[in-house]
Amino acid sequence: MREVATVVVRGDAERSAVHRARPAGPLRLLCPRRPGRAAWVVAGNLGGGLVDGDDLALEVTVDRGATCVVTTQASTKVYRGQTRQRTAVRVDEAGTAIIVPDPVVPFRGARFAQLTSVELAAGASLVLVDTVTAGRVAHGERWSAARIDTALDIAMAGELRLCDRLVLDGDVAARMRRFDALATCVLVGPRAADLAAAELARLERPAPGAALVVAGSRFADGAVFRIAGERVEQVTAAARALVGEACRRLGALPWQRRW
Repeated sequence: MREVATVVVRGDAERSAVHRARPAGPLRLLCPRRPGRAAWVVAGNLGGGLVDGDDLALEVTVDRGATCVVTTQASTKVYRGQTRQRTAVRVDEAGTAIIVPDPVVPFRGARFAQLTSVELAAGASLVLVDTVTAGRVAHGERWSAARIDTALDIAMAGELRLCDRLVLDGDVAARMRRFDALATCVLVGPRAADLAAAELARLERPAPGAALVVAGSRFADGAVFRIAGERVEQVTAAARALVGEACRRLGALPWQRRW
């Protein structure tokens, strides 16, 4: 039977805290105390990555009015074999979830599946970044995973509003051409809607052969963005720029020191 790690966060507009955190299997949960209003949950893996047969599951509940950052200790290394990870987040009214894991790094022969599902109550907000890279490019492994399958489902007030799917298999390197990383960013809800609109307004048509391409579209009262770049550093920097102001407004800067 698959074990599920669980987290419950409670609080208000001034301060949030982890009320309960229960690890499961190789998935460990660290809850550092940081300045600001948000509670922090940092997920880690005892093995330093996902190995064949791993099936990790995390459920996070953010109570009414609370703010929670969900991130990782480091990039998620996905070793050769079949692996899966699932994250389910429920955010109650006036709550906020900031989901910003480090990039996924799939090794040669990896078959990786990821499902992220978010349920937002009326008045809840979400900031999300999800990044996948070409792998260990310095070791000659460029888009050499057997299969990468990621899904993002977002429901608002009980209605599914976004179903985003990315499947990479076959000759991915040829199809990806010059790009070595992809990211999806979401800004939605009353705490992020105006910033989402501002970021959409700033988008420009990329020049042919551009090293970095950013596209976006409206989604509910916010927006979803897709980023492709020749270097991982370009993509992570662009993603942080997109969501950085929203994170600052919410009192959390996920890319600062976590301890």
